Amino acid sequence: MKYAIDIEASLMKFLDGKAVVLTIDRDYWLLMKFLRNSYERGSVLIMPYVSSTFLDIDQDPPLRHQDKDPDSWYFFRGTMKRKHGGLARPMMYEMAKEMKGADFKGVVLNKKDHSIFGILNSTSTLMRRSSVCLCPEGDSPTSLRVFEALASGCVPLIMVDRIHMATNLPFPSQINWDRIALFTHPLGYIKNITHMVRAIESVAGRDAGQEQLDKLDAMRREGRRVFNRYFSYLRNAEGVAEAMLFEAWVQIQRKGAVEGPYFNAKAAEKAKTDPFLLGKTNPRYGGKRYPGSTRKDPFGKKAKQNGIVT
Repeated sequence: MKYAIDIEASLMKFLDGKAVVLTIDRDYWLLMKFLRNSYERGSVLIMPYVSSTFLDIDQDPPLRHQDKDPDSWYFFRGTMKRKHGGLARPMMYEMAKEMKGADFKGVVLNKKDHSIFGILNSTSTLMRRSSVCLCPEGDSPTSLRVFEALASGCVPLIMVDRIHMATNLPFPSQINWDRIALFTHPLGYIKNITHMVRAIESVAGRDAGQEQLDKLDAMRREGRRVFNRYFSYLRNAEGVAEAMLFEAWVQIQRKGAVEGPYFNAKAAEKAKTDPFLLGKTNPRYGGKRYPGSTRKDPFGKKAKQNGIVT
């Protein structure tokens, strides 16, 4: 779907809501458009992104704060012009002016240009030297940057609404994300940049104090362990597959489909009379994130223009 692949209607009807759909972005708009029932019913399993071969390597990165570059303490490389939540990314330039050791630059990668490999290599080297990697929202809440930060020994600072992000991180039954990542408000929510920077510096800054620096070191060690165990497609594909199967096993129990330690009896009773599962309703198009959306207008722009929704 993401690459305009046509799916036969009968297969789409089977998939939509009646199968567990694997995706790296729960809130990617094409998923909400074409598999709306799966999206709304929670029949979606989040998978990690595939990290760069420059970072998914056996050699451990520097994990102690003493070994990090103070001039690149905070790090970001990426496109500054994105859709949806990524529209506020240029605010990071203003944040950089008030942060100690901020290294933020806008970079656009062209996959047809062979220089991309040199850019990826240099970016990976800088990430490994940095302490905290900013991970703002882009076209969707999650991004490759979160997983590459963990691989590089850089604590991800995830700048997405916490409640929203809770359903967009992989393997929540097995990973305590609070032990490997920091969370803050989305860039679009920030009204006072100075206050936001002070809050970040007090927790993750290079002058935050020994106790906080030790906590960051512990997060880097745990983050690297989690990456090697659950997110390394190149060196531990079996571990990724095992984590996926376990999470699917947990999910189908919570749906009441099979019994086990996570079994939800109420969900099982509800499923017996669910008109969708009984085949009495048809797939719909659109998604909650874009009210008024239709097949031809997935973002609901016409509905907003006509005042039907706000």
